[in-house]
Amino acid sequence: MKNGNCEMVKDQGQMGRINHFPFHISNLPFEMVFWMLLFIVLAPAGLRAQARIEGQVVNGTTQRPVANQKVIVLVPRQGMQQVADVTTDANGRFAVAQSGIEAGSFYLLQANFAGVPYHAPAPFDATGAATVKITVYDSTREPSSIRVSSLRVAVAAQGQKIRVQEQYQIENTSHPERTYANDEGTFVFQVPAQSGEPKVAVQGLMNMTVPLSPERGKSAGEYKIRYALKPGLTPVTVEYEADYSSASFAFNDRAAYPIGHAEILVLPSSLKVDSKLFQPTGVDTTNDIQKLEAENIPRGTPLEMLIRGEAAAQNPQQEENAPEGTVKVVPNTMTRLGVPLLVCFLLILLWALGVRASKEWPRWKERQAASPANKQLEARADALFNSLADLDELFASGKVEKKKYWKERLELKAKLMAILKKSPSPHSEPYATRRDPR
Repeated sequence: MKNGNCEMVKDQGQMGRINHFPFHISNLPFEMVFWMLLFIVLAPAGLRAQARIEGQVVNGTTQRPVANQKVIVLVPRQGMQQVADVTTDANGRFAVAQSGIEAGSFYLLQANFAGVPYHAPAPFDATGAATVKITVYDSTREPSSIRVSSLRVAVAAQGQKIRVQEQYQIENTSHPERTYANDEGTFVFQVPAQSGEPKVAVQGLMNMTVPLSPERGKSAGEYKIRYALKPGLTPVTVEYEADYSSASFAFNDRAAYPIGHAEILVLPSSLKVDSKLFQPTGVDTTNDIQKLEAENIPRGTPLEMLIRGEAAAQNPQQEENAPEGTVKVVPNTMTRLGVPLLVCFLLILLWALGVRASKEWPRWKERQAASPANKQLEARADALFNSLADLDELFASGKVEKKKYWKERLELKAKLMAILKKSPSPHSEPYATRRDPR
């Protein structure tokens, strides 16, 4: 380097010529080339991992976009964790694009409107983008548009316990559509005094079961939930267990809303059911279930019936180990031991058959190879053996001369030896051990 200028190296045998333009990758060190190629390969994958979620929040009651609405991005990882949030613009639109959002993950968007949370999933397309529409509604404390389209109550008496499951299909038929929300409770139900704590669950977004914690009401056996009833159908399930040691159980609830159709399923079918409201409609003999029904039940109507009779037998082992509502078959010791022993026995049997087959295979092939010609040779050999035996008997009785006897015997033996040489495995017995064929 002289006067800030770069000299050209003329000795090509030592350094070669330095070309500043155009740039050539062969002039770079190997390590630099490696890292450049690695970046080129991995950069598209990193870019694809950057996902974008955009959408709009719309008020389903007014059919207008919701401006300045906060939208939270949740990921179901160790509970619902918030990973991002954004605020809608004047047209209710929003967009989330940051390094923490990945197209391969599941995200749930939440908008809290009028004190009620509304959710929507974020499905990504092939480009790593998700378009979401979150519909929210105005709230009302008026329950006039709430009804139960159907109610199914399953009652099963087993051993000293009786289990009850109530399945409500609650409909919000408001028009224009509004969400029913009430701090004093949106759904109220009752359980008998001798029952345990009830379990309540609703079926929410994407048919996910959401457990709820019921609160005690004003009277004994009364419970309530504060779950907001959005427009459409909301399935609610109530389960509890009661004592049945007295072989009698009084079902007592009240219709919080009008009920279009209600049915009661009682197991076993031999139980006696007394009710002024529910009428028997038949017995399912296959499943041993008695069925009762009622139609068009007004709001506030008592749902009462008295169940009596002998419960189904309870398996103590099932009672101890099986989860509630399930039947678990527990194999005995002989069953657990019998299956492995049977498998071992079958394996040994197959092995023995294989050994036997390998030994018998050559013999079988030899028998199969026996042609009609070989069978003819065996027949001729038997005939010659018989002739020898006859000749010996005649000589022993003095009917054949000695000279003639030895001549004929030698001729017969010669013929027999010729046949035996032609036959690969004659099955005739040796002459010395043969009995008189006659």
